[in-house]
Amino acid sequence: MNKRIQKLLMVVCCGLIITAAGCKKSMDELNVNPNSPTAVSPDYLFTFSIVKGQGSYITNANLHYWLLMNWDMYFANLGGVDAGKEYDSNDGKDAYWNEVYAQALINAREVQRLTAGDPYLINKNAIARIWEAYLFSRITDLYGDIPYSQALQGATSLNFSPAYDRQQTIYKSLLTSLKNASNDLDASKAVFPGTADPIYNGALNKWKQFANSLRLRLALRMSSADPASAQAEIASLQGQSFISSNSESALFPYNGDVRNPLFDLVNSGQSGGRTYPSKFLIDHLKATNDPRIKVFAQYTLESTIIGIPDYDGVPNLVPAGSSIWSNYNSDGSDVSKMGTWFLKQDAPGMIMSYAEVCFLKSEAALKGWYSGDAQQFYVDGVTANMQSYTGGGITTSQINTYVAALPPVSLENIITQKWISFTYQNGFEAYNEYRRTGYPVLKDYSGNAINANAFPNRLTYPATEVSLNSANYYDAISHQGADNASTKVWWDQ
Repeated sequence: MNKRIQKLLMVVCCGLIITAAGCKKSMDELNVNPNSPTAVSPDYLFTFSIVKGQGSYITNANLHYWLLMNWDMYFANLGGVDAGKEYDSNDGKDAYWNEVYAQALINAREVQRLTAGDPYLINKNAIARIWEAYLFSRITDLYGDIPYSQALQGATSLNFSPAYDRQQTIYKSLLTSLKNASNDLDASKAVFPGTADPIYNGALNKWKQFANSLRLRLALRMSSADPASAQAEIASLQGQSFISSNSESALFPYNGDVRNPLFDLVNSGQSGGRTYPSKFLIDHLKATNDPRIKVFAQYTLESTIIGIPDYDGVPNLVPAGSSIWSNYNSDGSDVSKMGTWFLKQDAPGMIMSYAEVCFLKSEAALKGWYSGDAQQFYVDGVTANMQSYTGGGITTSQINTYVAALPPVSLENIITQKWISFTYQNGFEAYNEYRRTGYPVLKDYSGNAINANAFPNRLTYPATEVSLNSANYYDAISHQGADNASTKVWWDQ
């Protein structure tokens, strides 16, 4: 791992991306024409795309942890929130859009250009398409209609004002692209070396499983907006291979060179009071005797001192200045801190887990769209998630006791368990699933369901789109709806 990250850092330092200028001396041979980096290895570009698509500290800190994790009620802000800013959506949204398009996606597309037409490089081309589909799915889920069919063409066709495609059209294209890319994988042809593929180390079977699993995610995402197409897509997946163990989960392997953003965020002191486990999360875990609580949280310092170790979370959505805060110590000694399992610099970043795939199968089976036992898939998902916290101290006996007491399978119970499995790792998917299903039923500090009208249904477009792509921007909002957080994306109608 260190070797591939070191190679990545060399790429970053020397600017071996489309938008960079290139090294002055040591890499001159790779920068004869800095505007056409055809000499750059697709391997370097692919690695860079993965890191910028999944591992950025800035994007994760602002959007993922400070916004989405609070919206999803994994975290709560010690000291409260300002009135009218309970769901502030400013931090991180522009940075995420810019980083994904200008760095992650453009490099994935360049890998495809450099490998196009060479049968021996078909695997690299196909894997880049799978990764591109994942990136596009994430950004359209956040914003709705986005530049897609005309995007990423500035270097080839000088189109710097791409039209916005409708999300329904994008979804159809992504599903087709994933299917075709998966079918193109050929074990007899070249693969990315392990140093270039931080996720699966060039294992084609795992990339195929990831592509199929992602198709299942997207099909269920659109199950309310277009049930006929969703059911047909799931039917076509029957008998296909999926992520089928924790060892096959799609994870980003942080290490000492590219550290887990939570490690940097907390240890840098920049998190302030925004990364404390929420009371909503802790109370749910305690009420259900969930053994994962010892992974997700630490005993409060105060309870440890008095000899009665216990967990307590920070109340959600409490206004700053509320009298409620008089019941809490300003130093946080009477509330739990985040579990240390997530604060390791090498704690993996979640892209797609085996547990999630189990929950997806359970929901599809519950709908009657996929063969198999919905209850068993549901139990398998819970078990897989508990087993994934290696070294977390959850015993087999505790897992068996917990799953034996699980309520019967239902959509609410599937999504609630999926929400737990995403804790501190995948706020993106938790946000998507809450919007799609309304589960889990999020409640504020007083125990009342949150104001659904105030909860953000999408991120607003970056200001640069208004100034630099205005005609297409205004066309997009003319059919999607106003560019505000109240407008719903297509699959959330």
